[in-house]
Amino acid sequence: KMYWMLQTALAEAAGGAAAGAVADTVLYAIDSAKVRAQSEPVKGTGNGLRILFRGIVPTVALGSVPVFGTFFFIYAPIREFLHHSEYQPFLPVASAVCAIPATMVGIPSDVIKKRLVLGIDPSVAVAIRHVTSEQGWKGLFAGYHVNLIRDIPFAAVKVGLYEIFVSYYKLWYGLSKKDKIPPQGAAICGVTSGIACAILTCPLDCINTAIKSGEATSRSILKVGKQIIMSKGVTALFRGVALRSFVLGIGSSIFWPIQRSTAHWLQPDYEDDPEFHDRLEEF
Repeated sequence: KMYWMLQTALAEAAGGAAAGAVADTVLYAIDSAKVRAQSEPVKGTGNGLRILFRGIVPTVALGSVPVFGTFFFIYAPIREFLHHSEYQPFLPVASAVCAIPATMVGIPSDVIKKRLVLGIDPSVAVAIRHVTSEQGWKGLFAGYHVNLIRDIPFAAVKVGLYEIFVSYYKLWYGLSKKDKIPPQGAAICGVTSGIACAILTCPLDCINTAIKSGEATSRSILKVGKQIIMSKGVTALFRGVALRSFVLGIGSSIFWPIQRSTAHWLQPDYEDDPEFHDRLEEF
């Protein structure tokens, strides 16, 4: 049983890392444009396409890959256990808990990316040097509390909705819990959950950008939110919501099919092994 659990964790982690790398690479420039829409770019940095791709390799390698790898390594075994028990409604809670370590892993790359695409720093090395010299190494985790407050409910809603939509998809097409959901089904479920989460968490994303870019004078979520509203109006908390919805909606349609396909490919006998399901129900 433990071997199967470990196999599941590793396969799902590999699938998450691969899917995260592909989805974030494809949509990197659009996400960068969203960041620039949420905050004031440094004057003189230009508005060309080149700056939108600044930092893409280190951000994906040091952010997307370990973040999604960590999340699915922890979440996958828990999900399988809950799927085969009476505790399946707790999937969103499990997702939220697993988002905590995954979020912390990706914060430094998020800080660096925002500084690069806003034109604050010209390269990753310079960004790290500036942040650590001004704020120490803790500066690389600036706004971590905003990330956690944004990502914990985000993970619960996104993954929770995704799992719910998958359940309804299987029910609609007469599939059992053990049946694999086809790539197009994963894409449909992913788009829906992604867009819903993008809209709900946009205000926190705007506050997060303001803190990481240095535009905000405080690191308090409430104070920064009030500062944005007072200076730019309530609508400023939803700046970039269209781009964010596009990124998360399309990103989810790319992410989930790759994640599921990769995980199934790495453990081809997993879903069809009745002995596994019998033992898991006894676990």
